[in-house]
Amino acid sequence: MKAALFVAPNTIEVKHDLPEPEFKEGILVKVKTTGFCATDVKTIKALKKPTRPLPFSFGHEFSGVVMKTTMGEFKEGDRVSVSPFCGCGHCKFCLTGEEQLCKSKTFQSGGTTSDFVTFKPWLAQKAGWVMPNDVTWEEGAMTEPLACVILGLRSTGFKPGESVLVLGAGFMGMLNALLAKSWGASRVMVSEPSEFRRELAKSFGIDVIDPTKGEDVGEWARSLCGEGPDVIVAAAGTKPVADSAFQAAGLGTRIHMFGGMPTGTMLDVSADQVHYKRVTVLGTSGFRSVDVMTAADMIKGHSIDLKPLVTHRFSVEEAQAAFEMAQQPNALKVMMENKDF
Repeated sequence: MKAALFVAPNTIEVKHDLPEPEFKEGILVKVKTTGFCATDVKTIKALKKPTRPLPFSFGHEFSGVVMKTTMGEFKEGDRVSVSPFCGCGHCKFCLTGEEQLCKSKTFQSGGTTSDFVTFKPWLAQKAGWVMPNDVTWEEGAMTEPLACVILGLRSTGFKPGESVLVLGAGFMGMLNALLAKSWGASRVMVSEPSEFRRELAKSFGIDVIDPTKGEDVGEWARSLCGEGPDVIVAAAGTKPVADSAFQAAGLGTRIHMFGGMPTGTMLDVSADQVHYKRVTVLGTSGFRSVDVMTAADMIKGHSIDLKPLVTHRFSVEEAQAAFEMAQQPNALKVMMENKDF
């Protein structure tokens, strides 16, 4: 089996003589397309602690074909996307709608930069779906990141007709903006220093501002939506972006800290904002099975167009080049395709 392996900081190697994952039950999937995630980039750059000893295959945003199955829900030849984990189903977090916090999750067998990956029945049932022919491989591979964004926006209590400001228009920021638009936001605004990303956001009918030009982002947002955004999504995981979120908040704004920041980062929150202005600060990480199914339904129903977000394509053999490109400001979603298909 071939796989792209994270072998050392900033280094990926492709091996061709690896054993296939053991398969007993559930589904065995041959990977067709896998996305390069920001978490993958952080891990390979050694900015995030690896979850297991090196070397290992990485990746979790994928689509592929069922090669073996013991399940009635999936048959050989099905085009599928399966998200990388699900909760146990019986702990207090799973039972109270916070499945992403479950401490006894079931995970996929390995990274999706491998030729093959397996999913146990419980995981395939809860986080897998069969892709119709009018859904592209790349759209299917974006199910999991869309599910993460769905959980985030749901957690804010967003309602159609509300305004949303997204700080940072990388891939996940753009997904947040597109989801808000799809769900009926009255106005979607984006603050982003990259001209390439601002122009892409504008092509979706989103209002944009360059935060490096000196204009106050909060004043700009209030000029467009009155008291200020109902929801602010701090999509880029940096302290300055978090500070900008508090500066842009209006009365009753709900701030979602979507972008993960380094452990130990402290936020400067004004007690006046929390007490008198009812500014709410919250965050989420990951997704729930219900969010995966919502993402699948949106992709199947073509109620959100993800295709323009794919900016660069590589083969799995070119994983090192894909990693380098994924760090560039003119890259949103970098995809890797398995050519041995």
